[in-house]
Amino acid sequence: MQRSRFRTFVGVDLGGGKGRTTAVAVLNSHGDGVQVLQYRSEQAWYDERLIAFLLGQPDDTVVAMDAPLSLPACVRCQVPVCPGVQACVDPTVVWFRGRAEAAHRGARGPGHKPHYTPYTQRATEVVLHEEGQILPRETLGQGMGPLTARAAHLVRALAGRYRINDDLIEVYPKATVWRLFDEKTARSYKKHHDEQAVRLGKILHQLPHLTFGPGQWQEFGVQNDHLFDAVLCAYTAWLWARDGWQLPATDREVFDADGWIFAPPAPAR
Repeated sequence: MQRSRFRTFVGVDLGGGKGRTTAVAVLNSHGDGVQVLQYRSEQAWYDERLIAFLLGQPDDTVVAMDAPLSLPACVRCQVPVCPGVQACVDPTVVWFRGRAEAAHRGARGPGHKPHYTPYTQRATEVVLHEEGQILPRETLGQGMGPLTARAAHLVRALAGRYRINDDLIEVYPKATVWRLFDEKTARSYKKHHDEQAVRLGKILHQLPHLTFGPGQWQEFGVQNDHLFDAVLCAYTAWLWARDGWQLPATDREVFDADGWIFAPPAPAR
């Protein structure tokens, strides 16, 4: 798919289906950058409204969602009787097994604590944590079940229009901030006594090529976690399209099936 055709970038900070924490931001190409067209709403983004909104976007739209768009390998599995991790031939489980063997090399005897659990984790989360030093939430970790279930429902509801990794991508706002700025900024833009100053001065004012359209004040997002993350999701989608980010060439089969969290490339060491 030609990334250059994308002109509309929708960011979705997904919350629970029965709550009011979901936020949506719409950015549009503007000169050599993007402009925030919409990111404030007085209505709750329940499923029907969110689905209708996304399906009603123009053909040049890519959606970036801050939620797991795929399930862990063991949950996706259709084998009626599990052969066990050591005998499994699923490429993702084989990937986890090799990673675990390397991590436990030198350990004595059986019974050591599992390093990975391919029924709660995806490979992309492990890579982001161990190679990028960024700790995302596990797909089916504590408290994530309802959000992951909602995301799975939305993926199916949108499947007639959006395809994962084509015009529907998974992102993680904290990883975007970490990669574009630094660890300190990523840790202090939420749940911090100075979070609003960090969001405004150290992030929004420093994001290249981002402007706000008429009536879309920066203060809206600065004061609300979910609105701010929705803008970051949409901005990440623009970077993804502009710079042509791809799945890793190594183990691509694994990440194609297991899912991938797109974030700006790590700075060269």
